[in-house]
Amino acid sequence: MEKNFLFPLAVIFCIFSISNCSKEVVSRNDEFDALDPLQPDTDAYKWMPVLLSTPDEFSITAPLSVTSADYAAELNEIRSLQVNLSGDNRNMVKYWSAGSVLRWNEILRELVAKHNLPPYQNDDGSYPTPNASNPFAYPEFPFSNPPYAARAYAYVSAAQYDALIAAAYYQNIYKRNSPNKVAADIQVLVPGSQLTGYSYPSSESAIAGAAVEMMKLLFPTEIAFIQQKAYEQKLSRMMVGASTRSDLEAGEALGKLVASKFVTRARNDNAGKAIGDVAYWASLEQMCINRGETPWLSLETPKRPPMLPKFGAVKAFLVDSATIAQNRPAPPPLTT
Repeated sequence: MEKNFLFPLAVIFCIFSISNCSKEVVSRNDEFDALDPLQPDTDAYKWMPVLLSTPDEFSITAPLSVTSADYAAELNEIRSLQVNLSGDNRNMVKYWSAGSVLRWNEILRELVAKHNLPPYQNDDGSYPTPNASNPFAYPEFPFSNPPYAARAYAYVSAAQYDALIAAAYYQNIYKRNSPNKVAADIQVLVPGSQLTGYSYPSSESAIAGAAVEMMKLLFPTEIAFIQQKAYEQKLSRMMVGASTRSDLEAGEALGKLVASKFVTRARNDNAGKAIGDVAYWASLEQMCINRGETPWLSLETPKRPPMLPKFGAVKAFLVDSATIAQNRPAPPPLTT
């Protein structure tokens, strides 16, 4: 399990998105060793979830018996993959062995950087806005400015966290060992500590299932890329002898079910209204003028609109609106 990496990574990447406007994402494949956790966190089903009501809120199918013909066929699939490992396969294994939480957050950072491009103005001097209902039209949805990016990191990390809790719950019930412990001839191509816990449903695949569903919602023009990454992760977990296909499919299905709660929440958290409209933007300027102050305005020509001025009304995960209002900082000094 990767409990300790989830929310710190979200915070780190949020800070990065705000402080760095570069669109280039440098691959760091060679900078990470294979994940070698100190413990498997087999009691992760006792963690407090973010949105799940209970770890077993969503049910999964019981696993195949390790003595069944179907399970034997799954072991043969792994043997075939390991016998025919190519150079590209080994690079894939190395990439994902750094840990799926890290890699999915890195993939998300790549998408944020790619889409952090403000649109070019219209002929009349106005600026077009992305449309979630038609994401491929110009400008593509989303414009992943810092508020949007911060929300994206939070949703993906929180969904991954709850998916891990659910996966741990069923692992503790079914207690199915990883393929290399069932069949001695299956190689272990990652540190043994990665395989200390139970394999059904796969924790790694639960993380992927949750991340994929959230990222499809957040970056709908990148669905093919996101699904390709999920396929590569699934394949890598079989190649390293960590999971059978049924381990992975159960984890993926569970992760998607968990993500469905976060998708529902995201569609109703007021983020879609955060941009405001021309009348609202003008009212902000006028309120400032009415107080005898000089509005803070874009110095570009034409003037750009404010960046998600209603983002303060977006529903937070850990605090309610009253707490936010109570802890809001004092107003800034007057401009006049």
